[in-house]
Amino acid sequence: MALVSDILRTPWPVRWRLALVLALYAGYLPLSGYGPGDVRFDAAQYWELSLKFTQHGPFSLLAFDEPVRGYLGPLLLMPARLLCHFMGCSMLRGAQVLGMGWAALLFGLAIPQLWAQATGRGLSGGRWLVLVLLGFVFWRDYFNFPLSDMPALTLLLLGLVAAGQPGWRWVGVAGLLLGAAINMRPIYLASAPGWLWLLAAAENRQIWARRGMALIAGMALVLLPQLLINLRHFQQPTPLVLARLPGATPLYLRQLGWGTAFQRYETSLIAEIPRSLVYADSTGQQTMTREVGPRFNSYGQYLSFALRHPLQTTSRYLHHLFNGLDIWFPTPYPTQLHPPGQTMLRLLNYLLLGIGAITLLTSIRKQRPAYSTPAHSVVPVLLALLLPCLLVLPVLMECRFLLPLHLLLLTVVAGRWQPLAGWRRLGIPGRQAAAVALGVCWLWGCWQLSEATASQRRPPSEAPQE
Repeated sequence: MALVSDILRTPWPVRWRLALVLALYAGYLPLSGYGPGDVRFDAAQYWELSLKFTQHGPFSLLAFDEPVRGYLGPLLLMPARLLCHFMGCSMLRGAQVLGMGWAALLFGLAIPQLWAQATGRGLSGGRWLVLVLLGFVFWRDYFNFPLSDMPALTLLLLGLVAAGQPGWRWVGVAGLLLGAAINMRPIYLASAPGWLWLLAAAENRQIWARRGMALIAGMALVLLPQLLINLRHFQQPTPLVLARLPGATPLYLRQLGWGTAFQRYETSLIAEIPRSLVYADSTGQQTMTREVGPRFNSYGQYLSFALRHPLQTTSRYLHHLFNGLDIWFPTPYPTQLHPPGQTMLRLLNYLLLGIGAITLLTSIRKQRPAYSTPAHSVVPVLLALLLPCLLVLPVLMECRFLLPLHLLLLTVVAGRWQPLAGWRRLGIPGRQAAAVALGVCWLWGCWQLSEATASQRRPPSEAPQE
């Protein structure tokens, strides 16, 4: 028993963590219930985009001519395509092999390393196992599909780890990883204040200059091909993903319109509800139709609209925040509207959201209640994770858009929550009863908000069209 206790109380070696997560998902994903025909929509599009590098014959990065997506996500699918080609397996199996690797990197390396670096204290074996279990409960089936969400977040977290290391060489690695995350998910450009803060932690200007040059060099290695692609195919001198079709409205501007008219979206594999689970915002639809029309024509028009209706806009953003954290399915492609265990999944999620938020806010207020490093090492990491979430609040909300925030709260619960000590600190039974009552009210309130959204479901024919 003492040996088991010691194992659970001390941080585990990286190789143990990687091996355990790899084994968990290698055992689960092939039995998750999805078949080759379920790789559709965005997942199928990413898979097919990997063919563009060879569409004119020999492999060439510059043959990639998709303006809405970055080149790196499809490029990283090439090993899976080769595996499928030589082994004769389906694209689902190839995507699952990649998913196992990304799960291992995310939960076995990126999150625990960044936690240890930011807080000065590594996750013990027992607390890390809790994190892996919670991640599995809420996000497990995302690793079945060749989507960019999990890989991009993993690269962002690893980039933050590298940015916080001493020495300019590590900053070059950080530039490489951060550039990759931005290419895969352009919204992660909003994380720049966080990782620039980490970069500026050097003590003198000579080191700042060297680290800055290393960061630029690392990012250039990833973003230069995107610049050349944009120049060659679209005559646009930018290293960033264009995120728009030539002559069309930018994707983010379209999303602002969709986010005003609808409050939540899920991509559906449910036979009787094909393609879309879409939930309307009746007030937003009516106001937008009356004052603007079917869409916003410019960012200025949206800003003017939002400023004319500050209370409505604030309420909408708060609803989007809740809807993005309100996980109904552990998958991007639900096959049932009410799968077994959904009620327990939702209630557990609401409980963890409340605990995670209180624990995080308490830790920030106390600055460093149990950390051995200064509070400023935590703040840039929070900025890097939360700023991209802030920018997606106005758009048509999908749970994967708030993945960084949700995983942050799960990690805080796993890493910092002490239920027995917290219960004892409440002291007298009256306070304990009041805490239980508040918890019940929190669960009831979250449930009612969730059901209010669910009641606004519209048929797939009304879903916004790209």
